[in-house]
Amino acid sequence: MQIRRTGKAAVQSLALAAAAGLLLTGCSGNHASGEKPGAGLADYRQQAVYDRDSRNNEDQSLGVKDRWIQEQENRKGPEYTGRTQLDMTNRHLAGTMAFDPGIAAKIAELPGVQAAQVLLTEVNAYVAVVLDGHNPDEEANPDTTTHRITEKGGAGLFGTGQGTPERISWTESGGLAHSKADEIRKLVLSSASTQIQDVYVSANPNFVQRVRLYAREEKNGLTPYMNEFNTMIQHVFPDNVNTRK
Repeated sequence: MQIRRTGKAAVQSLALAAAAGLLLTGCSGNHASGEKPGAGLADYRQQAVYDRDSRNNEDQSLGVKDRWIQEQENRKGPEYTGRTQLDMTNRHLAGTMAFDPGIAAKIAELPGVQAAQVLLTEVNAYVAVVLDGHNPDEEANPDTTTHRITEKGGAGLFGTGQGTPERISWTESGGLAHSKADEIRKLVLSSASTQIQDVYVSANPNFVQRVRLYAREEKNGLTPYMNEFNTMIQHVFPDNVNTRK
């Protein structure tokens, strides 16, 4: 038996259907490339939305809102002490990060891998890997090795406007195949402590170079770079299920 809806019920049904259609249309371009794991959004136009978020704003002159400042105040303490997801609506939002050279050394021993850096946050691991036949010093944008941030100031890569997709590509794969990304992911999960839930791997040369800068800055503390890091990983791993647990 077919039931026909009339009056208010019919209007509500049509409104819900229209809203669902708009939602699907609006999200259709906001996805990671299915062929390039850890290589960012396929649609460059969608990447800019991350830089308009107040929590991703490094330069206070651009209008950092109180919410971000309050969140950082609530998370103050020794680096890499958190063990729970900070924001269930954003799998990448982190408040602490630390390098793990031991796991990085294991990855560098894999066939086809030149070098690796591993950053651990509260529940995630991020791997910047250089594969054989690639040289990030030549392939990456020179801006990725500049624009330092210290406790005394500095706008960082995105606060200066240099990190936007129009200037720096976050979609280059650096030669990373799904099979190699999965091999690295499994190695990290077997080596890292149990709180690490997801592993994200990228050979994007710009990502590699910026992470290398963090490694050089680690002696001064990585806290000043947290906001920038949260921005960058949104670009490189917007919704990349290919390298997740």
